[in-house]
Amino acid sequence: MIGMDIGTTHCKIAYVDPTGKPNIIPNSRGEHTTPSVIYLQDSADPLVGTDAVEQGFLDPVNCARNFKLKLGSTESLLNSGRSLTPTEATAILIRRLKKDAEAALNMEIAEAVATCPANFRDDAKQALLEAFEQNGIKVLKLVPEPTGAGIAYALDKQGSTTTFLVYDFGGGTFDVSIVRVDGAQVSVLATEGVPQLGGNDINKCIEKRLLDEIESKFGKKPLPQDDPLFFHDISTRIEAAKISLGSRKEVPIVAAYNGGQVVVRLTQDWFHKTIDPLVKQSLEAVNRAVAAAGLAMSQINSLVMVGGTSRLPYIQNAAADATSLYPKTDIDPSKAIAYGAALASIAEMAKDGRTATIGGQVIPAPEMFVRDVTAHAVGCCVVDDSGPQKRMVNSVIIPKNTPIPCQKTDRFYLEHDHQTEAKIEILQGEPNANRDDCLLIGELLLENLPPEQKRSARIQIEYIIDANGMVTATATDKVGGKSKSVSVDYKKGVKPKDKPQAA
Repeated sequence: MIGMDIGTTHCKIAYVDPTGKPNIIPNSRGEHTTPSVIYLQDSADPLVGTDAVEQGFLDPVNCARNFKLKLGSTESLLNSGRSLTPTEATAILIRRLKKDAEAALNMEIAEAVATCPANFRDDAKQALLEAFEQNGIKVLKLVPEPTGAGIAYALDKQGSTTTFLVYDFGGGTFDVSIVRVDGAQVSVLATEGVPQLGGNDINKCIEKRLLDEIESKFGKKPLPQDDPLFFHDISTRIEAAKISLGSRKEVPIVAAYNGGQVVVRLTQDWFHKTIDPLVKQSLEAVNRAVAAAGLAMSQINSLVMVGGTSRLPYIQNAAADATSLYPKTDIDPSKAIAYGAALASIAEMAKDGRTATIGGQVIPAPEMFVRDVTAHAVGCCVVDDSGPQKRMVNSVIIPKNTPIPCQKTDRFYLEHDHQTEAKIEILQGEPNANRDDCLLIGELLLENLPPEQKRSARIQIEYIIDANGMVTATATDKVGGKSKSVSVDYKKGVKPKDKPQAA
């Protein structure tokens, strides 16, 4: 009955009080946000959040951050030789958040609604769900981050009809969603995003300027693997400078290196010019989302700013100019997603016929019905022989931005006459994209198929996508009657390399 916003740089947890209002749950230090940072100690429990950040200054090689963007992989996050995968780090982070929430609410936390970037691939989603499962938390619903913010803003819009654009510029990802409220119905019309675009990328621009100045003065510049303490130290200074440049004309950064120091004076004009290409990437995604929703910009009623990076005045002004709308920040941009997740948790319990309570007091469920859309197209691998060379491509069955839950079916021919088996690869990627550019999220094998004298569209493939965006696939041979189903195993989320037989 809580909402968890597991952010790239910071996490927030929220609950709904007996008045129906969402509130942030402070962590054990009294902070409303917990840095997404883990430090592995030798013989004690890992440190999390601000404690991990502080310890990282002494021993940065055992400190991990920004691991949300690596969910779905099994690489180690540490440079010390110790193993810590992104899923393991996320599980440690969630364990701390759960403990803090239980202490604050004086109750056991066994269920939650979690959020993730709208453009998260399915292997990353599955890794996030596994991290919750390791802590005994059942995820009632996995809500895309801009949808979570949309739910928070829709709360006081019920009974009316309005369409708003959620501009979500976070620490590691950028998402945009077009959301329509019509009475109690909240519908996501379209979603777009840039997977590797966030406040961290703005920080890298400042870091590059600082390293260039150091190289100019000393003839060389530090490398992360050689001087991790230097980079851990400047990360805090860079973040502070970024925030200050929002309102100040000039901000100095002092960095100690090689027995000396460098003072870099960053001007606001330089800062705006440097980050402008990044901001333009976000606005291109905005235009794609509006077009995918089948709307003109003039049909959008409100611009909702979400995510810590969206606080920068330059970004707010750019979004306002592109949409001709005044940026709304009446809900704290860094908290809106967690608020929406908390509201969704109460709504999900109500859908199951259950009532949420805190201290014996009933929490009113919001009268709200939310429908989201798919963030990625899902199809299967087929042979395209329309060109001079055969290509293995993604034949899309469920297009991007299809309302979910959904169910769709398509039919395919076998590749060869007298073929007796078919390997169906479930792909996530753009329509007609090369197989190697898509994510393989599952596969089915139909064997001992009866041969045909003349090929027909005999292989029927059905995809079902649930409200969390998770896929179940069924392949049926309509000639011989054989059928197989699979709930996609996202642990096998790797780019395919070996050429299969196409359906």
